[in-house]
Amino acid sequence: MLKMTERKKKVLKAIINEYVMTAEPIGSRTLVRRYNFGFSSATIRNEMADLEEMGYLKQPHKSAGRIPSDRGYRFYVDTLMELQKVSKRQQEAIKDNYEYEAKAKEIHEIIYKTSNMLSDLTKYTSLILSPQVKNSVFRSLKLIPLDSKNVLLILITDLGIQDRIVAMPQELSHSELQEMSRFLNERLRGLTLNQINEQLLSDLEHKLLDRLDYFEGNINFLYPDLFNPISSKEKVYLGGTTNILEQPEFNDIQKVKSVLRLLEEEELLYDILGTISGDDNMSGVSITIGQENEIDEIKNCSMVTATYRLNNRAIGKIGVLGPTRMDYSNVVSIVKMMAQVLSSMLTDKNK
Repeated sequence: MLKMTERKKKVLKAIINEYVMTAEPIGSRTLVRRYNFGFSSATIRNEMADLEEMGYLKQPHKSAGRIPSDRGYRFYVDTLMELQKVSKRQQEAIKDNYEYEAKAKEIHEIIYKTSNMLSDLTKYTSLILSPQVKNSVFRSLKLIPLDSKNVLLILITDLGIQDRIVAMPQELSHSELQEMSRFLNERLRGLTLNQINEQLLSDLEHKLLDRLDYFEGNINFLYPDLFNPISSKEKVYLGGTTNILEQPEFNDIQKVKSVLRLLEEEELLYDILGTISGDDNMSGVSITIGQENEIDEIKNCSMVTATYRLNNRAIGKIGVLGPTRMDYSNVVSIVKMMAQVLSSMLTDKNK
């Protein structure tokens, strides 16, 4: 059984580095010319043949050199990759973007600008899952009467302000609504919207009835209108969608069509980025390569994603989609930095 030796690691790493730059199959002569391995072209050919037999390389044509397989890329990112330092130029661009976005009033503006910046820096397609409303933290609630049947319900969370008109089960005065707001604010402050469910509101209802003898309805009317997280749709922000067209792998019109179709399907993109739990502790970067992707349309692609946070609480994901021949060491560094910058920006905005 063949084993992964240090020599094989050097050859595999060199082939991946060369292939990322050239998009052309790599032969032993190229490696001899460009790398001072200290062993012959024949030895390199033998190592390449072994790596192919082990599943780390493949040969697109009999007369061609080798290219990395998904398994080869996986071994590279898990074992061989050295993170590329974000360049001074890139750092300055991120800093300028940060200062510009700090003036933005709405979270969606910040995320939109960040998605464009991420695609500009990586030259791939960026995807950012907007903050998940269900994980936002309740701060306060106001109920303002509009007429005998309707109230304006204003909800303030750490992600901003939502408001909508809801129908009341019974007519209440302004002072009675203020008292109800105070009661709910005392009980709900600090909870995520995901924690505020119908059962909790039913339990609170009994306490509210004891406190407000004039209240004869139920407070579950609030749930579907404001607290139900399903009613609040998260958005996926895209940047550089046409960058994929510039990659030689996608000269095949059918390949590029399937990827572009996917980028138009927000539900699928949401599934790809995945859900974030409020106590998500992931601080690193996640990489899915080629066939590891569950969606057929991107089995020729790789994704690099990271979680971004608000006050150290995971609220969304930021990522990059590109060919499996991705410059992983550069992309991972940039995605990691941009996730940290976005987290800092949102946290500063929230103070």
